[in-house]
Amino acid sequence: MTPGWIASRTLLAVKPGGEEILITVRLGKPYEISSEEWACPAAIDGLHQRLHDMHGVDAWQTIQLVQGLLAQLLGHFVEAGGKLYWPETREPVELGELFPYVQRA
Repeated sequence: MTPGWIASRTLLAVKPGGEEILITVRLGKPYEISSEEWACPAAIDGLHQRLHDMHGVDAWQTIQLVQGLLAQLLGHFVEAGGKLYWPETREPVELGELFPYVQRA
């Protein structure tokens, strides 16, 4: 299935070694698998090749799970020494600006 993206944001990511890359964080349109299961695509283009769709009991839950996954993956990138910036201004980006209601484990 080709996902329909419903939200995306492009960031400048600086890897721990100093390499600068543009990444695009994407949240897909949830889709129904069965009466009791939904799935939602997720992507971080430029940082991860392919992420598995998140599965839940309804569209709402899958969107929440995708946001949690994206926050966790970007958090790991930052914890490993990576940095995130707004590409237009090169101002630093805090994870809380991207995911204000998502708590990372």
